[in-house]
Amino acid sequence: MKKIIEPRLGMRFTMHGAKFEISFTSGGVVRYSSTAGGQIHSIPYADFLELQIQGTLLPSASSEITVTVHNGPVIVRKHRYVEAAIRTLTHPTAKAPLAQVIKTVAAEISDENPPSIRTVSYWILAFRQHKTAGFAPRKRIGNRTIRFGVEVEQLITQAIDHQYLKPERRRGDAVFSQVIGRAAELGYCSASHDKIRLPSARTIQRRLRRLDPYLVVRAQEGALAASKVARAAGKSVKAGAILAIVQMDTHMLDIHVVDPDTGELRGRPYLTCVLDMNSRCIVGTYVSLYCPSATTSLAALKEMLFRYGVPTLVIPDNGVEFANSAFILLCSALAITILPAQNRDPNGKAHIESFFRTLTTGLIQLLEGTTFSSPTARGDYSSTKKARFTLEQVQSFADEWINEVYHKSVHTGTLRAPILAWEDQAKVLPPLKLSAPDVDVLARRPYQRTIHGGRVQYDHIHYHSDALRALEARGQSRVTVLVDELNLHTVFVEDPNEKGNFIEAESIDPAYTDGLTQYAHTEAMAIKNEMSEADRKRFGQNANMIARWLLLKRIQVESETASKWLRKLTNGAGRKRLVEDQLATIESCTGADIGGPVVLSLPVAAVNAQTSTSEAGQGTWQEIPKLDSFDVE
Repeated sequence: MKKIIEPRLGMRFTMHGAKFEISFTSGGVVRYSSTAGGQIHSIPYADFLELQIQGTLLPSASSEITVTVHNGPVIVRKHRYVEAAIRTLTHPTAKAPLAQVIKTVAAEISDENPPSIRTVSYWILAFRQHKTAGFAPRKRIGNRTIRFGVEVEQLITQAIDHQYLKPERRRGDAVFSQVIGRAAELGYCSASHDKIRLPSARTIQRRLRRLDPYLVVRAQEGALAASKVARAAGKSVKAGAILAIVQMDTHMLDIHVVDPDTGELRGRPYLTCVLDMNSRCIVGTYVSLYCPSATTSLAALKEMLFRYGVPTLVIPDNGVEFANSAFILLCSALAITILPAQNRDPNGKAHIESFFRTLTTGLIQLLEGTTFSSPTARGDYSSTKKARFTLEQVQSFADEWINEVYHKSVHTGTLRAPILAWEDQAKVLPPLKLSAPDVDVLARRPYQRTIHGGRVQYDHIHYHSDALRALEARGQSRVTVLVDELNLHTVFVEDPNEKGNFIEAESIDPAYTDGLTQYAHTEAMAIKNEMSEADRKRFGQNANMIARWLLLKRIQVESETASKWLRKLTNGAGRKRLVEDQLATIESCTGADIGGPVVLSLPVAAVNAQTSTSEAGQGTWQEIPKLDSFDVE
């Protein structure tokens, strides 16, 4: 018969190879937490016992300890009587022979109050069923029945929910007042209900002390505070091999970057990093001006896949919504497990948070244009006036610092240089690397589209290929289109006749889609929609290009001003003159006069796009300043 152990505080068990510890048991629910990481879970009491019967849940050896300093003498005494009866008697529970055995054992151990025959018989039965575990004294569990009537118990439960388990954090006297008040309203205090017992204030206090602390703090202070109260520091999570566990996070860098053509401020960039927990190597980076998203995380993940290898488990950025994204699809295709850390909990990704601090103090705050860590630390240093590095330069500095300084310095946590730790383990078991083309195909979202005239369409962008015309001619017009959210210039179309064979289709508007990300396209389309119908007709096929350029201007206008420095670069012309010059160039390329008002309900209207075409020269779209440098490579 399989032994089933009742859950109790501190009991440890293993389930599917993971180790847990019980934190609280109350109200038919067992709350437990992971011993590595401290994530909190709960399970019904009955399910906990059922999982033991099935063999899925295995209590640790420490959970089966029965002999302690507290019950040791009692268990030894019982064992002496039972052992003597079983060893000397053919029928251990026969009354007359058992009485003689009890008398003999009592004399040997100097037992002044020997047990009765019936008691020893029960001990023998318990030993046969549970061995020595049957000798353990029964725990005093108290009265498990409700002490009050069902009506009063309901009042107590409702009062605790309405008064105590609230963010207002009312005390026990508020709970007691509601119980008595509601009882009076229902007539329980009248003479006709004199048999109904009501609780005292002391009883309410005892009920409140028996509540699960986790549930109390969660209701009063929120989930984050409850997690900190209920979870101990915990055992640090260990990665047994390189790329077994990687942490991913995004950090806003303490520096302003400028436009490579005009010198205008473009804002503070974001750095998305992937860190290998075993070696502490940085295995993926992506620097951009875009807020953290599934797209920026995908870019860092793609770099890791073809430069370092495929990870087993990823702890992603908490602030990013990954649902139904190419990031999730790529992880699913490569059997990568995703385990998000808890929100607003830096301990969930402590290693990569530590790296960001090291990068900030070791590199970023040493560059001109840094914002430092706070206004107090910045003092009278003008970050906007000192800014002079472009986004590409900052990314280059970061890559060089990571490879030449960080990777080759002894890490305080592992006491080894990250690159040496990586190389040693890679010699024993090299990780699986993918080629750049393989990653490019896998890191795409599939969409079902129909071929029309040798073209397929995605999000108002059309792509063409002669091979698509051939498929359409054979009547195979319904195809799967794979879209790269980091570059909408080309898509891959899977050949319906040969799975795994992909046809590359290019955009029919390469000037607009060159280096275009999904984020930039979405924002540009929003700006285009804000234009009046007359403007869209006048701009024609160039409306997308103009919308993309206006998005750039919005980013520049909304960043911190650098007007004084800009006047020096432009000999006093300033931003307005640069805007006028670029608008004139656009007019010359499109043949459209955009000197009239462009209807926008966005801050981009602040560019004051009223200009003359007198100074406009002839040129092409590729000659327009800033357009090629807008999207991050």
